[in-house]
Amino acid sequence: MIKLLVVDDQNIVRNVLSDTFKEDPTIKVVGTAANANEAQKLVESLKPDVISLDVVMPGMSGIEFLNWLMPKYPTPVIMLSTFTQSGADATLAALANGAVDFVQKPDGSESDFLRMLDELTTKIKKYGTEVKLQKQSLFAKTSKLTFKEDKNTKIKLIAIGASTGGTQAIDYLLGRLPANLPPIVIVQHMPEYFTSLFAMRLKTTSGLNVIEASHGDILENGGVYLAPGDKHLLVRRLAGKMYIELENFEKVSGHRPSVDVMFDSIAKGKMGPHCIAIILTGMGRDGASGIKNIRTANGITIGQDEKSSIVYGMPKEAFQLGGILHQVTLVDIPQKIIHCLEN
Repeated sequence: MIKLLVVDDQNIVRNVLSDTFKEDPTIKVVGTAANANEAQKLVESLKPDVISLDVVMPGMSGIEFLNWLMPKYPTPVIMLSTFTQSGADATLAALANGAVDFVQKPDGSESDFLRMLDELTTKIKKYGTEVKLQKQSLFAKTSKLTFKEDKNTKIKLIAIGASTGGTQAIDYLLGRLPANLPPIVIVQHMPEYFTSLFAMRLKTTSGLNVIEASHGDILENGGVYLAPGDKHLLVRRLAGKMYIELENFEKVSGHRPSVDVMFDSIAKGKMGPHCIAIILTGMGRDGASGIKNIRTANGITIGQDEKSSIVYGMPKEAFQLGGILHQVTLVDIPQKIIHCLEN
């Protein structure tokens, strides 16, 4: 049975979640807290398997709570987020500080309330049974790497796919990479609206030209293009130029945007030999077959290793499928990218 701690300043939320999970034999609410200070005491005594945490609470902030929690009691934390800019900003900050995922709070309608309960239940069961976080400090950013530009390099594109834990990993990678690289395209599993804020956050933290991708964008050296939520990102080539197509066809590998869709567009578009494809931490197998296709096309493929992954799901599936040429810890991936570009 999964032990759940509910942390929310709204009494109705605490009561509803407690009542809901009384009917589920696989989840037990072992405690509720109205604020982070109460939650600290309960974590130490109850040692929950999963914590649901309100994004914005009075007193100790969710970020302060995460910074206390993760070094001592690494526990999967699912944020409950409001669909507002302040709520989204707080959620992204929480993900950057160790939370594994989030669920949007309902808009007030019964149907959306049921949607929230369904999503939260699914994620609690996944993180409570499949994810065991290791004690690890957040990766401190060091100085930017340098890249000696060489017009003869065969690499013309860098493609990155990630899911759970990916916001942290992507922030670290971009923080170390220089601005004079080939274009970078990224698929991070994240709903619409959040991706535009995530792109702005990455632009600030990395100093790179990060944007939320738009249909028809021409890929330029030094540019970083993040797939918008609920849109598949495909890379196309015409008259020597690479550009982006955004599509909203059905989910692939359970996601839209899908890492497999992006990687497959690169491999099928004969850009595979000129690509470095990277698959980072994440639950599931999205991207595994796509990165295998890029490797088959003689592209360079890199997978994050188990030790540094928040969830060793997507990189593991890609490695077991034979899609990974280099399996590397997160802190070494930036240098591996530079090495591949220069050799």
